[in-house]
Amino acid sequence: MRSVNEYQRAVSITEKADDHLSNIIESRDAKAIMLSVKGGGCAGFTYEWDVMDSVEWDAYDAIPLTNGYLCISPSATLFITNTTIDYTEDISGSRIVFKNPNATSQCGCGESFGV
Repeated sequence: MRSVNEYQRAVSITEKADDHLSNIIESRDAKAIMLSVKGGGCAGFTYEWDVMDSVEWDAYDAIPLTNGYLCISPSATLFITNTTIDYTEDISGSRIVFKNPNATSQCGCGESFGV
């Protein structure tokens, strides 16, 4: 597991995103949430989330949250370096928003991106 300071240079999490993810972890009595990137979607890649009841700490980079951790899949690191993860609520609903400088394109809903 990388140190917190080393990893936070690669990914930033806003307070709203921390609160949202921490609430999910707490409500499901989990340890962490994993973020990975998979091929697919209308723009080429999609962000995928999974709630984790246990964590193999050596397998993931982990960012501490208020309650639990955000674990980053090793294969996702290349795609999300310097990304800010935010949470927004507006008239169209609530959602996680990725401000990903590596993305060269993004679908309209923000669920998939290209590099």
